[in-house]
This record gives sequence, C-alpha cells and structure tokens, in this order.
Amino acid sequence: MDKQMLAWCVYLAGGVLLGLFVWRITRNWSRYIRHFLLVTYAVLVFTPFSLNLADKPDVYAPALFIAVLNTLFQGEDAGLDAAVTLALIWIVALVVSMGYLIASSFWRRPKAVASEE
Repeated sequence: MDKQMLAWCVYLAGGVLLGLFVWRITRNWSRYIRHFLLVTYAVLVFTPFSLNLADKPDVYAPALFIAVLNTLFQGEDAGLDAAVTLALIWIVALVVSMGYLIASSFWRRPKAVASEE
C-alpha cells in the first residue's frame, strides 16, 4: 500500500470516529438539527478535491483544506473552486437529507397513531 492510500485510510478512520462522536453528542437533539449538523460535518470532512498537480493529476485532498490553504497562500480566486464544490455538494446533501427526513416522518406516523390507540 502506498503512502497516499495509507494517509487517506488514516484520515477516513479518524473522520468516521469523529462523526460517531458527533452523532453520539447530538442523539438527544431534534432530528432536523441533528441531520443538518451531521450532513454538514460529512460534507466538510469527506469531500475530496483534486490538487491539480501537473505531474500527478490524480492526487486528491479534502476540499475544505484546499479551499482554506489556497485562499491563504494563493489568493481568493485559487480557493474558490474548492469552496464552490463544497457549497454545491452541501446543498445537494441537505436536499437529500430533507427528503429522507420527510419520507421517514410519513413512515413513522402510522406507528405513532397505532401506539396512541
């Protein structure tokens, strides 16, 4: 296994563990707030973005890191690509999450009505 793959495996394992920690902390919160926070966390931590290196075109890093570091060191325009990618993926993930929440509220409703009777 090469060093880049090992680094991604360690990063993903740490991200999953931190995600489980966030999920555990927010378990008593409202479903909508919990899903919003977990979706936001997942998008910020797990979205990859290409480094656009001339000699290695298939090298990726987390988009949040690229957006922040390119903005700091190369200017606002350099970090804009990764930031736009993050924003678009975040919006799509929130729409999918809201669809799931709405659909699951319909699935739960008959069970709640049956338990009240």
